[in-house]
Amino acid sequence: MTLVITALACLVGFMILALYASLAVSVYHFRREHAGPDEPLLPMTLIKPVRGLDDGMRENFEAIADSDPENALQVIIALESDADPAAAVARGFAASHPERDILVLYTGPARRRIGKVHNMIEALSKAKHARVIFSDADIRTTPGLLRGTSRAFRHGYEAVFGLPYHVYVPNLGGWMFRVAFNHNFSIAAALTYYLGLYRCASGAWMAYTREALERAGGLEPFAHYISDDFAISDTVRRLGARQYLLHELVRVSETGTTVSEAFWHLVKWCRITHSSVPGIYFGLAVLNPGLAAVSLWVLCEVSQDRPWLGRGLLAAFLVSRSLVACLQDRLAARARLPLWEYASLIVIDLGYLLFWAFGLRRRIVWRGVRYRLHPGGVAEVLE
Repeated sequence: MTLVITALACLVGFMILALYASLAVSVYHFRREHAGPDEPLLPMTLIKPVRGLDDGMRENFEAIADSDPENALQVIIALESDADPAAAVARGFAASHPERDILVLYTGPARRRIGKVHNMIEALSKAKHARVIFSDADIRTTPGLLRGTSRAFRHGYEAVFGLPYHVYVPNLGGWMFRVAFNHNFSIAAALTYYLGLYRCASGAWMAYTREALERAGGLEPFAHYISDDFAISDTVRRLGARQYLLHELVRVSETGTTVSEAFWHLVKWCRITHSSVPGIYFGLAVLNPGLAAVSLWVLCEVSQDRPWLGRGLLAAFLVSRSLVACLQDRLAARARLPLWEYASLIVIDLGYLLFWAFGLRRRIVWRGVRYRLHPGGVAEVLE
């Protein structure tokens, strides 16, 4: 028992140190960039795959025009048919900017392809430029994202991606999204990027040179991958593409933030993670920091072997979990949220086990389509 407690104490201590190391690197990486020389944006194609209406969709489209005063972008809004309720919004945006290169592209039925990837594949065939950005419909383009992407391409990078960070929504569903986005995988993203351990894009904002995509065989090989962003970015990484993490966070605002909607949305992503990277999925349960800290405390109390160690490391972890999240928001994301949200993080790691259990199933519903997930992230359309 003594050996088990010592090993567990070392693990919890390492996790506490890793939290502060992640915070330091996040603050460094996502610091405000000093204004450099005014370089014109490189010609790029921005593809927005769309299915259904998202909150603030028209404003998200207008932000593209506001962020590109030089008209450097070709914009393709790709959706399956004009029966989609988002089609009218897309057409209205294009009509209000006749001076811009905006294409509303109807891609036809996805059939056995994943709907989003189907739209991306068809839109890519219409792209005019050698550099292509893919960005989800619920993402608001900013001048900083465009400048950072253009600058990275100018410096020879072939794959550019941004880290999603959920904005403040004043309800419990919004809190669930912020915990999942901002205070779980986002915490260590910058640190693992510098260590070369995590170089995976998010569909919120990812950009590639056409050459890098062609080396990967184009987008068609990814037509049946439910997590297209992970599959594409991992493939181009293995093929030697130089990857770059932007210094500006990508602000995300999910549509549908009731508790029920947020819960099942996060369950869906647990199932996708389980299907795509099962090793990481099961490792996250075993190396759950909250579970490790509580387990150490229980073992010390039950065995009466150094109870001060269990109590001290549990307290240190709980304080660190909340403090690091608060400092990350304020220093890296420049956001101020209610203090109760940070206090809630002291139990959130144990709550993750519930999502983890739900994630063991293999079926999901996404944008009205049912899928069965297979190992490796391949999805079978059920209807």
